[in-house]
Formats: sequence, C-alpha cells, structure tokens
Amino acid sequence: MERLVFVIPLVCWLLAARSPRYRLWVGVALAAIAATQLVVSFLAWTLRDVQYSVEVLLTLVSVGILVVGLIADRGAGGVASRRTALGGALVVLYCVASPLGVLLMLSLWSDYFPSYGGKPVPVPAADRVLPLPDGLVVLADSSWCSESRRGPWCHRVLSIGSTDGTPDSGVADRLLQHLRDSRGLPLELYSSGSDGREWDMCRNTGWWLDHAVETIDLTTRTPGPQHGDLGIGWPEGAPEGAVTVVTIGMSHLRCE
Repeated sequence: MERLVFVIPLVCWLLAARSPRYRLWVGVALAAIAATQLVVSFLAWTLRDVQYSVEVLLTLVSVGILVVGLIADRGAGGVASRRTALGGALVVLYCVASPLGVLLMLSLWSDYFPSYGGKPVPVPAADRVLPLPDGLVVLADSSWCSESRRGPWCHRVLSIGSTDGTPDSGVADRLLQHLRDSRGLPLELYSSGSDGREWDMCRNTGWWLDHAVETIDLTTRTPGPQHGDLGIGWPEGAPEGAVTVVTIGMSHLRCE
C-alpha cells in the first residue's frame, strides 16, 4: 500500500495542468519516474545497496519536474478551473513537503544519532554462503531480528554438515576454504580454544541512505562435555547439537 505514494506527483500534476501539451509531456516523465520507483521497490533485496537512495533521489527529481512544469504550464495560459486550482495547491504542497521529509529522514538516519540509521534491515539471504561445495549440506536454516537503541539488526543462522563422511572437525575447514576462495569473504580467526574455533568478518555495504553493515561468523565447536560453557560464545538461534554454524548478520552498527 505504501507504494501508492510514488504516483502522488502524477495525480497532482494531472489535476493541476491546464495546457494539454504540458499535461502530456510532464505526465509521461512523472509516470516514468513512478514506474522506476515501483520496480526498485519490488526488487528490494536485489537492489538493497541502493534501493532507498534511488527512490529518494527520484522523488527529488519529480519535485524539480513539477516545479518547472507548473511554471511553464501557467505561463502558457489555458483555462483555470477549480480542478487546476486544487491541483496547483497540491503540487505546491508536495514540492514543499517532500524535501522537508527527505531532510527529516536524513536527520533521523544520520550516524550522529543514537539510532545509527533507521532503515529497516532485511533478513540476509543465504546466497552469501550457498551453494555449498559437494559433500556439504545445510542441516538447519533459521533467522531472527531484533531492535535496540543502536538500531535494528537481523541474522540468518545456517547449520552445516557433511554427506560424504567428512568428520565434524573437517567440515569447518572445508567451509572456511569455500567462503574464502569461492565467495571471496575474508574471514579471519577470531578465537580458538579447547571448546571450538570462530572466524568472522565485517564490512560496510550500501550507498547513502542504504548504508548497512554485513557480518559473517563461522563457528565450530569440539564435540564433548564442555558444551555447557562455551568460551567461544555459541551463536544465538543455532540448533541444539549443531557443530558448525554460519551466521550472516545485517545491521547499522559500525565495524570495529
């Protein structure tokens, strides 16, 4: 339903225009912008690094087109009516409210505020890890999201096992090689002990309003009674009995 906001400039213009010529050409330009915004919104995950930024920039472009179009339309004469007067008032209102809304968004999503950015973060897709190499398989796939003073974050948790007899102790090594070599993820050893090992990485993604932080953690634990007190910190959401787990996170936190 919120996508209907993209057609507001076009509706306002069709009400405001007096000249058939300007009604057509400005209307076509605004319709093209609205169509582009709709496509971008429906491809939210594919275009996650630029989605909000593109939508906002196109909104500002539509404001410029409305301002220029209204000035040209009124200069061309034409018959005034209640419809065009109402439409003109709506155009002016939209052209004032939209930039103010963008400024408010920028202030709320600024990294200088405690929220660390307010854009909702998506549940990460498993394609950051998948497809797995032959012999490895996803045993469990779960996700969870949470809110905090420092903004929202979401995680996808994948439990990995083998189908070719690879021992539990070797699954993590094969998966680490896959993530580094095939997926280009520079995971580094974070902690190691008698209860297991953990590798992680953190990087900034997205542009302007779509800035986010992606984290990937690979955790493996050594089978044994020490599971009750894991020094490495077992990932939240990991299934009981899992040995090797990959956690993909998206948030507005900063990489340390």
